[in-house]
Amino acid sequence: MFSTKEFIEASRSYVCVRIETYENKESEELVRKILNGRYTNTAFCIFDPRGKRQLSRSGRSPSQVLGGFGDEGNTRVIREMKRIASRYTSKDESQDLVLQDFLSFRQALNVASADQRLLVFVNADKSATEKISPTLKKLFADEKIVGRFHLDFAGDEDDQWSKSIKDAEKKPAINIIRAGEYGLDGAVVSQLALESSAKELKKTLLDENKKFGASEDRKLYAQHVLAGRRKGIKYESEIPYGEDRDGDGEIDRTGRKRGGSNREGGGRRRGRGR
Repeated sequence: MFSTKEFIEASRSYVCVRIETYENKESEELVRKILNGRYTNTAFCIFDPRGKRQLSRSGRSPSQVLGGFGDEGNTRVIREMKRIASRYTSKDESQDLVLQDFLSFRQALNVASADQRLLVFVNADKSATEKISPTLKKLFADEKIVGRFHLDFAGDEDDQWSKSIKDAEKKPAINIIRAGEYGLDGAVVSQLALESSAKELKKTLLDENKKFGASEDRKLYAQHVLAGRRKGIKYESEIPYGEDRDGDGEIDRTGRKRGGSNREGGGRRRGRGR
């Protein structure tokens, strides 16, 4: 459903916040708050524009909360999203855009692999980042770019980013990175100067995405996770994997334990290079 034109258009009326469930204690606390004390690997609800008042009940997915499953259920989800959004109108569409940024390069690389998108990594200090931000805001709002790439900025915790990336250089630059199969490594496919124009950046991104889409095989969740387990692939998060479905504050002991390849979301079903 997330990849359909109708859902994407409906989502434009929302600020979509994605919680990386096992990233840290703050994420765990937020998931538990949304799910009334329970803790599962996915959580979903809709808040008002201030992010304070809950407008829908909580559940594990849009389908569970707003509609149902299958094509008919997807249609109900989209219809309900439009109904809720119609109650709120933007007063100032010229407000400054907020660029995507991850908590760490490690997280960004893993999510890019799971979503099968190229990662744009800006290796620059705070001053240079502020200078290039207007160009990037214009670029990532472009209809041919929006939603097709992940973006991350270097932080204090990212000094070692180049160790896991082939052909990486530590000099300040805009790096276009193709994540490895399990999001633990990757390779720089193109590198541009921080002073590059939006036009130059757009052309390079579209060219690289075209090549990426032609060569990246679609991941099938079950096959991908099974292969990762056989290879002993694990992604270590600050919060160990586990679920507390009864909300007693303790991780449930029953149920099958999953491996950590590409987090719980390894091999999400995404189209090529989208």
